[in-house]
Amino acid sequence: MKTYGNSLFIGLAILFSLSLIHVQAHAKEQSQQKSMPAVQMILLTEEKPTPQPKPNVAFVTSAAYTGNLGGLAGADQKCQSLAEAAGLPANAYKAWLSTSSVNAIDRLGAARGWVRVDGKPFADTKEDIAAGKIYHPLRVDENGAVRYRNGVRTGTSPDGTKASYGTTCGDWTSSSNLEWVATGGTDGVTAVYTSSGANTCQDESCLYCFGVNHSSLVTVNPVAGRIAFMTQNSWIPSTGLAAADGLCQSEANSASLSGTFKALLADVGYSAASRFNLSGLPWVRPDSVAIAPTAAELFSADYLNTAICQSADGTQYLGGYVVWGVALDPNTAGTLESTCSNWTSSGSANYARAGRSGYASHAGGYFGGNSDPCNVAWYHLYCLQE
Repeated sequence: MKTYGNSLFIGLAILFSLSLIHVQAHAKEQSQQKSMPAVQMILLTEEKPTPQPKPNVAFVTSAAYTGNLGGLAGADQKCQSLAEAAGLPANAYKAWLSTSSVNAIDRLGAARGWVRVDGKPFADTKEDIAAGKIYHPLRVDENGAVRYRNGVRTGTSPDGTKASYGTTCGDWTSSSNLEWVATGGTDGVTAVYTSSGANTCQDESCLYCFGVNHSSLVTVNPVAGRIAFMTQNSWIPSTGLAAADGLCQSEANSASLSGTFKALLADVGYSAASRFNLSGLPWVRPDSVAIAPTAAELFSADYLNTAICQSADGTQYLGGYVVWGVALDPNTAGTLESTCSNWTSSGSANYARAGRSGYASHAGGYFGGNSDPCNVAWYHLYCLQE
Protein backbone atom coordinates (compact mmCIF):
# COMPACT_ATOMS: atom_id res chain seq x y z
CA MET A 1 0.00 0.00 0.00
CA LYS A 2 2.85 2.32 0.76
CA THR A 3 4.31 1.66 -2.68
CA TYR A 4 0.96 2.22 -4.35
CA GLY A 5 0.50 5.50 -2.45
CA ASN A 6 3.89 6.75 -3.54
CA SER A 7 3.15 5.88 -7.15
CA LEU A 8 -0.17 7.68 -7.04
CA PHE A 9 1.48 10.75 -5.57
CA ILE A 10 4.18 10.75 -8.24
CA GLY A 11 1.56 10.37 -11.01
CA LEU A 12 -0.48 13.28 -9.71
CA ALA A 13 2.65 15.41 -9.51
CA ILE A 14 3.50 14.64 -13.13
CA LEU A 15 -0.03 15.51 -14.30
CA PHE A 16 0.12 18.80 -12.39
CA SER A 17 3.46 19.66 -13.92
CA LEU A 18 2.17 18.93 -17.44
CA SER A 19 -0.92 21.05 -16.85
CA LEU A 20 1.24 23.91 -15.60
CA ILE A 21 3.48 23.70 -18.67
CA HIS A 22 0.40 23.75 -20.93
CA VAL A 23 -1.04 26.78 -19.19
CA GLN A 24 2.27 28.64 -19.43
CA ALA A 25 2.62 27.78 -23.12
CA HIS A 26 -0.94 28.96 -23.83
CA ALA A 27 -0.34 32.19 -21.96
CA LYS A 28 2.85 32.80 -23.97
CA GLU A 29 0.99 32.17 -27.21
CA GLN A 30 -1.73 34.64 -26.24
CA SER A 31 0.91 37.21 -25.31
CA GLN A 32 2.60 36.82 -28.70
CA GLN A 33 -0.71 37.27 -30.51
CA LYS A 34 -1.53 40.39 -28.56
CA SER A 35 1.87 41.93 -29.26
CA MET A 36 1.75 41.23 -33.02
CA PRO A 37 2.81 44.40 -34.89
CA ALA A 38 -0.04 46.49 -36.35
CA VAL A 39 1.46 46.42 -39.88
CA GLN A 40 1.62 42.61 -39.72
CA MET A 41 -2.02 42.46 -38.64
CA ILE A 42 -3.01 44.75 -41.52
CA LEU A 43 -1.19 42.54 -44.00
CA LEU A 44 -3.04 39.53 -42.68
CA THR A 45 -6.49 41.09 -42.64
CA GLU A 46 -6.62 43.81 -45.35
CA GLU A 47 -7.98 42.98 -48.81
CA LYS A 48 -5.57 43.07 -51.74
CA PRO A 49 -5.69 46.38 -53.67
CA THR A 50 -7.60 46.39 -56.94
CA PRO A 51 -5.22 46.58 -59.94
CA GLN A 52 -5.43 49.92 -61.70
CA PRO A 53 -6.49 49.87 -65.37
CA LYS A 54 -3.70 50.41 -67.85
CA PRO A 55 -3.79 53.30 -70.33
CA ASN A 56 -3.85 52.70 -74.05
CA VAL A 57 -0.72 53.20 -76.13
CA ALA A 58 -0.73 55.45 -79.20
CA PHE A 59 2.11 55.76 -81.70
CA VAL A 60 3.12 56.94 -85.14
CA THR A 61 4.14 54.17 -87.49
CA SER A 62 7.76 53.60 -88.40
CA ALA A 63 6.62 52.64 -91.91
CA ALA A 64 5.08 54.91 -94.54
CA TYR A 65 2.31 53.93 -96.95
CA THR A 66 0.44 55.20 -99.98
CA GLY A 67 -3.28 55.90 -99.74
CA ASN A 68 -4.07 52.34 -100.79
CA LEU A 69 -4.14 50.77 -97.35
CA GLY A 70 -6.66 48.04 -98.10
CA GLY A 71 -9.45 50.09 -96.58
CA LEU A 72 -9.84 50.74 -92.86
CA ALA A 73 -9.43 47.04 -92.13
CA GLY A 74 -6.10 46.98 -93.93
CA ALA A 75 -4.91 50.11 -92.09
CA ASP A 76 -5.91 48.63 -88.74
CA GLN A 77 -4.04 45.44 -89.54
CA LYS A 78 -0.89 47.44 -90.26
CA CYS A 79 -1.21 49.11 -86.84
CA GLN A 80 -1.86 45.78 -85.14
CA SER A 81 1.07 44.02 -86.81
CA LEU A 82 3.52 46.80 -85.96
CA ALA A 83 2.36 46.91 -82.34
CA GLU A 84 2.67 43.16 -81.89
CA ALA A 85 6.07 43.00 -83.57
CA ALA A 86 7.32 45.74 -81.25
CA GLY A 87 5.99 43.94 -78.17
CA LEU A 88 3.56 46.68 -77.18
CA PRO A 89 0.87 45.86 -74.58
CA ALA A 90 -1.89 43.58 -75.85
CA ASN A 91 -4.69 45.71 -77.28
CA ALA A 92 -6.73 46.30 -80.41
CA TYR A 93 -4.89 48.99 -82.39
CA LYS A 94 -6.76 51.15 -84.91
CA ALA A 95 -5.56 53.73 -87.42
CA TRP A 96 -6.52 57.38 -86.95
CA LEU A 97 -8.35 57.68 -90.27
CA SER A 98 -11.71 58.96 -91.44
CA THR A 99 -13.68 57.75 -94.46
CA SER A 100 -16.64 59.12 -96.37
CA SER A 101 -18.94 57.54 -93.78
CA VAL A 102 -16.82 57.01 -90.63
CA ASN A 103 -15.10 59.60 -88.42
CA ALA A 104 -11.74 58.81 -86.86
CA ILE A 105 -12.88 60.03 -83.45
CA ASP A 106 -15.72 57.50 -83.40
CA ARG A 107 -13.34 54.63 -84.08
CA LEU A 108 -11.88 55.08 -80.60
CA GLY A 109 -15.11 53.70 -79.14
CA ALA A 110 -15.36 53.81 -75.35
CA ALA A 111 -11.58 53.98 -74.86
CA ARG A 112 -10.01 56.56 -72.58
CA GLY A 113 -6.44 57.51 -71.76
CA TRP A 114 -3.52 57.35 -74.21
CA VAL A 115 0.21 57.51 -73.60
CA ARG A 116 3.12 57.40 -76.02
CA VAL A 117 5.46 54.43 -76.20
CA ASP A 118 7.91 56.34 -73.98
CA GLY A 119 5.21 56.76 -71.33
CA LYS A 120 4.56 60.47 -71.82
CA PRO A 121 0.83 61.31 -71.81
CA PHE A 122 -0.82 62.11 -75.11
CA ALA A 123 -4.47 62.76 -74.18
CA ASP A 124 -7.07 61.69 -71.63
CA THR A 125 -10.42 61.51 -73.47
CA LYS A 126 -11.86 61.59 -76.97
CA GLU A 127 -13.42 64.92 -76.11
CA ASP A 128 -9.99 66.29 -75.16
CA ILE A 129 -8.54 65.15 -78.47
CA ALA A 130 -11.37 66.87 -80.36
CA ALA A 131 -10.81 70.05 -78.33
CA GLY A 132 -7.06 70.04 -78.99
CA LYS A 133 -6.15 69.25 -75.38
CA ILE A 134 -3.09 67.22 -76.27
CA TYR A 135 -0.17 67.04 -73.87
CA HIS A 136 2.73 65.92 -76.09
CA PRO A 137 3.19 65.47 -79.85
CA LEU A 138 2.60 61.93 -81.10
CA ARG A 139 6.13 61.67 -82.50
CA VAL A 140 7.30 58.32 -81.01
CA ASP A 141 6.93 55.19 -83.15
CA GLU A 142 6.08 51.65 -82.02
CA ASN A 143 9.75 50.88 -81.39
CA GLY A 144 10.32 53.95 -79.22
CA ALA A 145 12.20 55.91 -81.89
CA VAL A 146 11.40 59.62 -82.23
CA ARG A 147 10.04 60.65 -85.63
CA TYR A 148 10.65 64.37 -86.01
CA ARG A 149 8.74 66.30 -88.65
CA ASN A 150 7.07 63.27 -90.24
CA GLY A 151 3.95 63.81 -92.30
CA VAL A 152 1.02 61.64 -91.21
CA ARG A 153 -1.93 60.72 -93.41
CA THR A 154 -5.25 61.28 -91.57
CA GLY A 155 -8.04 62.59 -93.78
CA THR A 156 -9.30 64.02 -90.51
CA SER A 157 -10.06 67.50 -89.17
CA PRO A 158 -9.06 68.77 -85.69
CA ASP A 159 -12.38 67.70 -84.17
CA GLY A 160 -11.87 64.12 -85.33
CA THR A 161 -14.36 64.18 -88.18
CA LYS A 162 -13.65 63.77 -91.90
CA ALA A 163 -11.51 66.64 -93.19
CA SER A 164 -13.39 69.36 -95.03
CA TYR A 165 -10.70 69.45 -97.72
CA GLY A 166 -9.24 66.70 -99.86
CA THR A 167 -10.43 63.12 -100.23
CA THR A 168 -10.02 59.89 -98.30
CA CYS A 169 -8.16 58.17 -101.16
CA GLY A 170 -11.25 56.20 -102.18
CA ASP A 171 -11.75 55.31 -98.51
CA TRP A 172 -8.13 54.16 -98.39
CA THR A 173 -8.09 52.00 -101.49
CA SER A 174 -6.47 54.43 -103.97
CA SER A 175 -2.89 55.50 -104.66
CA SER A 176 -3.78 58.02 -107.35
CA ASN A 177 -1.60 61.07 -107.75
CA LEU A 178 -4.69 63.02 -108.77
CA GLU A 179 -6.30 62.82 -105.34
CA TRP A 180 -5.30 64.92 -102.37
CA VAL A 181 -5.74 64.06 -98.72
CA ALA A 182 -5.37 65.92 -95.40
CA THR A 183 -2.23 65.23 -93.39
CA GLY A 184 -0.93 66.13 -89.95
CA GLY A 185 2.55 66.33 -88.50
CA THR A 186 4.42 64.62 -85.69
CA ASP A 187 5.73 67.92 -84.31
CA GLY A 188 2.27 69.31 -83.69
CA VAL A 189 -0.37 69.26 -81.01
CA THR A 190 -3.91 70.73 -81.06
CA ALA A 191 -5.11 71.02 -84.67
CA VAL A 192 -1.65 70.68 -86.16
CA TYR A 193 -1.10 67.01 -85.37
CA THR A 194 -4.01 65.89 -87.57
CA SER A 195 -4.68 68.70 -90.04
CA SER A 196 -1.82 70.93 -91.12
CA GLY A 197 -1.11 69.99 -94.73
CA ALA A 198 -1.94 67.72 -97.64
CA ASN A 199 -0.34 65.30 -100.08
CA THR A 200 -1.44 63.02 -102.86
CA CYS A 201 -2.68 59.48 -102.36
CA GLN A 202 0.41 58.34 -104.26
CA ASP A 203 2.75 59.88 -101.70
CA GLU A 204 3.88 57.74 -98.79
CA SER A 205 3.04 58.89 -95.28
CA CYS A 206 3.00 57.44 -91.79
CA LEU A 207 -0.13 56.61 -89.80
CA TYR A 208 -1.22 57.25 -86.23
CA CYS A 209 -2.32 54.13 -84.33
CA PHE A 210 -4.41 54.09 -81.15
CA GLY A 211 -5.10 51.29 -78.70
CA VAL A 212 -8.84 51.18 -78.04
CA ASN A 213 -9.55 48.47 -75.44
CA HIS A 214 -8.80 50.25 -72.17
CA SER A 215 -10.36 53.07 -70.17
CA SER A 216 -7.91 54.75 -67.81
CA LEU A 217 -7.50 58.30 -66.51
CA VAL A 218 -4.35 59.91 -67.94
CA THR A 219 -2.91 63.05 -66.35
CA VAL A 220 0.41 64.88 -66.36
CA ASN A 221 2.97 64.99 -63.59
CA PRO A 222 2.99 68.72 -62.77
CA VAL A 223 6.32 70.44 -63.34
CA ALA A 224 7.30 73.48 -61.28
CA GLY A 225 7.96 76.39 -63.56
CA ARG A 226 7.05 79.78 -64.93
CA ILE A 227 3.87 80.04 -66.98
CA ALA A 228 3.86 80.55 -70.75
CA PHE A 229 0.67 80.99 -72.74
CA MET A 230 -0.75 82.27 -76.00
CA THR A 231 -3.07 85.27 -76.05
CA GLN A 232 -6.70 84.76 -76.91
CA ASN A 233 -6.84 88.30 -78.28
CA SER A 234 -4.89 89.64 -81.21
CA TRP A 235 -2.33 92.46 -81.13
CA ILE A 236 -1.76 95.28 -83.62
CA PRO A 237 2.00 95.81 -84.21
CA SER A 238 1.79 99.60 -84.54
CA THR A 239 0.65 99.93 -80.90
CA GLY A 240 4.17 99.28 -79.58
CA LEU A 241 6.03 96.78 -77.42
CA ALA A 242 4.55 98.20 -74.20
CA ALA A 243 1.07 97.47 -75.51
CA ALA A 244 2.12 93.90 -76.31
CA ASP A 245 3.36 93.44 -72.73
CA GLY A 246 0.15 95.03 -71.51
CA LEU A 247 -1.98 92.50 -73.40
CA CYS A 248 0.01 89.64 -71.87
CA GLN A 249 -0.33 91.07 -68.36
CA SER A 250 -4.04 91.74 -68.82
CA GLU A 251 -4.84 88.18 -69.86
CA ALA A 252 -2.65 86.81 -67.07
CA ASN A 253 -4.45 88.98 -64.51
CA SER A 254 -7.85 87.87 -65.81
CA ALA A 255 -6.76 84.26 -65.34
CA SER A 256 -5.55 85.03 -61.77
CA LEU A 257 -1.95 84.27 -62.67
CA SER A 258 0.55 85.96 -60.38
CA GLY A 259 3.76 87.64 -61.44
CA THR A 260 4.86 89.78 -64.36
CA PHE A 261 4.29 88.68 -67.95
CA LYS A 262 5.87 90.01 -71.13
CA ALA A 263 5.48 89.29 -74.81
CA LEU A 264 7.99 87.00 -76.52
CA LEU A 265 8.97 89.66 -79.06
CA ALA A 266 12.25 91.09 -80.29
CA ASP A 267 13.02 94.79 -80.25
CA VAL A 268 15.48 96.81 -82.29
CA GLY A 269 18.91 95.62 -81.16
CA TYR A 270 17.51 93.03 -78.74
CA SER A 271 16.36 89.45 -79.19
CA ALA A 272 13.14 88.07 -77.79
CA ALA A 273 15.14 85.73 -75.54
CA SER A 274 17.12 88.63 -74.06
CA ARG A 275 13.95 89.94 -72.40
CA PHE A 276 13.89 86.99 -70.00
CA ASN A 277 16.03 85.29 -67.36
CA LEU A 278 17.28 82.06 -68.93
CA SER A 279 18.72 80.68 -65.69
CA GLY A 280 15.37 80.53 -63.88
CA LEU A 281 12.78 77.79 -63.78
CA PRO A 282 11.65 76.32 -67.11
CA TRP A 283 8.43 77.53 -68.67
CA VAL A 284 5.33 75.37 -68.48
CA ARG A 285 1.87 75.68 -69.94
CA PRO A 286 -1.05 76.46 -67.60
CA ASP A 287 -1.77 72.69 -67.56
CA SER A 288 1.73 72.17 -66.04
CA VAL A 289 3.28 70.49 -69.11
CA ALA A 290 6.93 71.56 -69.50
CA ILE A 291 7.48 73.22 -72.87
CA ALA A 292 11.23 72.52 -72.78
CA PRO A 293 13.47 70.80 -70.21
CA THR A 294 15.15 74.07 -69.20
CA ALA A 295 14.50 77.76 -69.65
CA ALA A 296 17.40 78.15 -72.08
CA GLU A 297 16.26 75.23 -74.22
CA LEU A 298 13.00 76.98 -74.99
CA PHE A 299 15.10 79.25 -77.20
CA SER A 300 17.89 76.91 -78.30
CA ALA A 301 16.45 73.40 -78.75
CA ASP A 302 15.42 72.37 -82.23
CA TYR A 303 12.47 70.45 -80.83
CA LEU A 304 10.31 71.28 -77.82
CA ASN A 305 8.47 68.92 -75.47
CA THR A 306 5.19 70.52 -76.47
CA ALA A 307 3.82 73.71 -77.99
CA ILE A 308 2.90 77.06 -76.46
CA CYS A 309 -0.74 76.88 -77.43
CA GLN A 310 -2.84 77.11 -74.28
CA SER A 311 -4.71 80.24 -73.20
CA ALA A 312 -3.84 81.86 -69.86
CA ASP A 313 -7.03 80.61 -68.21
CA GLY A 314 -6.38 77.07 -69.47
CA THR A 315 -9.72 76.79 -71.24
CA GLN A 316 -8.52 76.84 -74.85
CA TYR A 317 -5.84 75.03 -76.85
CA LEU A 318 -5.18 77.17 -79.90
CA GLY A 319 -3.55 75.42 -82.84
CA GLY A 320 -2.67 76.81 -86.24
CA TYR A 321 -3.00 80.46 -85.21
CA VAL A 322 -0.41 82.96 -86.42
CA VAL A 323 1.75 84.48 -83.68
CA TRP A 324 4.12 87.43 -84.00
CA GLY A 325 7.74 86.46 -83.38
CA VAL A 326 9.84 88.96 -85.41
CA ALA A 327 12.92 86.85 -86.23
CA LEU A 328 13.65 83.37 -87.50
CA ASP A 329 14.51 82.37 -83.93
CA PRO A 330 14.17 83.94 -80.45
CA ASN A 331 17.92 84.59 -80.18
CA THR A 332 18.16 86.94 -83.16
CA ALA A 333 18.01 90.67 -82.45
CA GLY A 334 15.33 92.74 -84.13
CA THR A 335 15.93 95.45 -86.70
CA LEU A 336 13.81 98.32 -87.96
CA GLU A 337 12.96 96.18 -90.96
CA SER A 338 11.96 93.13 -88.91
CA THR A 339 9.99 94.89 -86.13
CA CYS A 340 7.51 96.95 -88.15
CA SER A 341 9.72 100.01 -87.63
CA ASN A 342 10.19 99.34 -83.92
CA TRP A 343 6.51 98.46 -83.55
CA THR A 344 5.21 101.79 -84.84
CA SER A 345 4.10 100.85 -88.35
CA SER A 346 0.97 99.16 -89.64
CA GLY A 347 1.90 99.62 -93.28
CA SER A 348 1.62 96.82 -95.79
CA ALA A 349 5.12 97.61 -97.07
CA ASN A 350 6.68 96.76 -93.69
CA TYR A 351 7.18 93.18 -92.57
CA ALA A 352 7.85 91.12 -89.46
CA ARG A 353 8.26 87.42 -88.95
CA ALA A 354 5.54 85.27 -87.41
CA GLY A 355 5.17 81.66 -86.32
CA ARG A 356 2.26 79.29 -85.88
CA SER A 357 0.88 77.96 -82.63
CA GLY A 358 0.58 74.24 -82.13
CA TYR A 359 4.07 73.44 -83.45
CA ALA A 360 6.68 72.06 -81.07
CA SER A 361 9.79 72.78 -83.12
CA HIS A 362 11.77 75.70 -84.47
CA ALA A 363 11.98 73.96 -87.82
CA GLY A 364 8.20 73.65 -87.84
CA GLY A 365 7.99 77.41 -87.41
CA TYR A 366 6.59 77.91 -83.93
CA PHE A 367 8.38 81.27 -83.70
CA GLY A 368 9.30 82.93 -86.97
CA GLY A 369 8.52 80.67 -89.92
CA ASN A 370 6.72 83.30 -92.01
CA SER A 371 7.34 86.89 -93.08
CA ASP A 372 4.09 88.85 -92.98
CA PRO A 373 3.02 92.48 -93.54
CA CYS A 374 2.58 94.74 -90.52
CA ASN A 375 -0.98 95.74 -91.43
CA VAL A 376 -2.30 92.35 -90.25
CA ALA A 377 -4.49 92.91 -87.21
CA TRP A 378 -5.46 89.39 -86.15
CA TYR A 379 -2.18 87.76 -85.11
CA HIS A 380 -1.59 86.67 -81.51
CA LEU A 381 1.30 86.73 -79.02
CA TYR A 382 3.28 84.29 -76.90
CA CYS A 383 3.50 85.50 -73.30
CA LEU A 384 6.09 84.42 -70.74
CA GLN A 385 6.27 84.94 -67.00
CA GLU A 386 9.43 86.71 -65.86
